[in-house]
Amino acid sequence: MDRERPQIIYALVIRGQRVVLAEYTALAGNFQQATIQILQKLESTHEWKSYIYGEYAFHYIVDQSLNLWFVCMAERLLGRRIPFGFLQAVQDGFLEAYTAEQVESAIAYGMQENFRERLRELMERYNSQDVDRVQSMMAKVQHINDHLMDSIDKILERQEKIDLLVHRSEVLSASASSFRRDAEHLRRRVWWQNARTMAVMACVLVIAILVVVLASCGFSFSHC
Repeated sequence: MDRERPQIIYALVIRGQRVVLAEYTALAGNFQQATIQILQKLESTHEWKSYIYGEYAFHYIVDQSLNLWFVCMAERLLGRRIPFGFLQAVQDGFLEAYTAEQVESAIAYGMQENFRERLRELMERYNSQDVDRVQSMMAKVQHINDHLMDSIDKILERQEKIDLLVHRSEVLSASASSFRRDAEHLRRRVWWQNARTMAVMACVLVIAILVVVLASCGFSFSHC
């Protein structure tokens, strides 16, 4: 393994914190015993967790539906990003290779013969210097993608606001047109009411004048 930077040292897949199904390490040491002792102190959770012990860190992912623990022991200075990328790849590979029934019925080291090589390949890949460059590029791509999606969301939000403004403008324009029609109708109705009132008043005035004239002069106007 490349020792220019901190490494993942040991990895295992274990059922229920006790039944080891597969494991791998390229180094000599009592890593399994130390890891299992640490596991007894840890809680089963859907979150990705780490436990620091001196210069080492124990990282784990739990598949609670199958009571499967995907665990690795790494040098503490390696951080969390690479170990959890490794564990995610281990989990994906393991669940692709075995069914739930196989997991439930498997005896200790039941998957060791077939899955140990997969663990070795993944550990060598994630311990390689290249993984940092790949992860960095993926992070940049993800950042660009997140920025693009954020921009799209803002554009869509802006478009929604524009559409709302246009709709409100159309409603306001329609309301203004309706108001103008109603105002014109009211003006005409008031004009006709005033005209009728004036006509009635004129008729009353003419009739009053005729009554006065007739009363003073008679129908033949002989007294005028």
